Amino acid sequence: MEPREKAAQLPESPGVYLFKDAGGTVLYVGKARNLRSRVRSYFLESRWIDAKTGSLAREIADLETIVVGNEREALALEHNLIKQYRPKFNVVLRDDKTYPYIKFTAAEKYPRVYFTRRIKKDGSLYFGPYFPSSLARRILHFVHKRFLVPSCTVDLTRSHPRPCLQYYIKRCLGPCVAGLTTDDRYAEAARDVRLFLEGRRHDLIKSLEERMAAAAEKELFEQAAAYRDLLRTLEDIEERQRIAAAQGDDTDVLAYYAEPPLVAADLFHLRGGRVVDRREFYWEELEEFDPQEFVPSLLKQLYLEAEYLPKAIHDADGARGTQSGNLHAAARDQARLPRPRGEQREAFVRTAIPGLEADVESHWRGIAECAQSGGRAAAHREL
Repeated sequence: MEPREKAAQLPESPGVYLFKDAGGTVLYVGKARNLRSRVRSYFLESRWIDAKTGSLAREIADLETIVVGNEREALALEHNLIKQYRPKFNVVLRDDKTYPYIKFTAAEKYPRVYFTRRIKKDGSLYFGPYFPSSLARRILHFVHKRFLVPSCTVDLTRSHPRPCLQYYIKRCLGPCVAGLTTDDRYAEAARDVRLFLEGRRHDLIKSLEERMAAAAEKELFEQAAAYRDLLRTLEDIEERQRIAAAQGDDTDVLAYYAEPPLVAADLFHLRGGRVVDRREFYWEELEEFDPQEFVPSLLKQLYLEAEYLPKAIHDADGARGTQSGNLHAAARDQARLPRPRGEQREAFVRTAIPGLEADVESHWRGIAECAQSGGRAAAHREL
């Protein structure tokens, strides 16, 4: 049966459709509220005026559909199928950058902390993501120095004859060697770390104040002084965070620049009113560029499986699909997609585009120079 005939017999239900070529390769994955109406539209000659639709329609040899219960399920399934097949007519995100988290091994007798970019279901607690990535390492350094909870890989289920260097430079309590610390002392430190990472600074400060007063009463002045120094550091962190929070909500800004088939996009992460990180994406074979398709497709791939969503996501010109509500429902959060508001954000979006143009020119100039130098090197070897 011809694809056009198949399309006419599809149900009027939400779902996902896959267009395939004569070899069975998936050309395009899309979702629809009404499968029959949406898929049939690709075979209307009036739509072939659009170069991309016309090129796609001419290559379609077969189609497959998957009926789902609602648009939200269709959105999630479309996202997974695009990742699986990477069709040439879809906008495919060619970026595997993951953000750093801090892993707290709560299931261990002696919990430890680690820097990681992968979240696993292993009983551990994960905190983050952190922007920029150096922030996660600075927090780990603070945990080692102030709480003496390590990031080592030593087997703590058995005793060792001597501790490692971290114990001697006072960055670990030494649970690997019997007698260096007690289970209660380590459990207290681990609880403090967990409170700190969970952001429960008020509870942690209150607990430390009580312990400092108790140590002073017992004339354990060195221990009381250690609690006092930690309290001062935590109060300083708390004050800086209050200042940052007053400067603005967590916001992501997406900007793009296109000279088909070359397209570039930048995703800026603003935290506390400052740009703290940036991701760059480049496409070299997007013959047709439609912002109304490009932006929603990119947003889905960036945020559908994200562990964290900012308070707001802005794009450069407000171009977005109608899927934004489902996007956030599927991502289990209430992030918004408003147009940029406020002079500062509008100015940032305006200045992002010229910067992108320069980045695009530099990026592809570098590729061209590498190709030319590679050709010269090959010619030299030939001679």
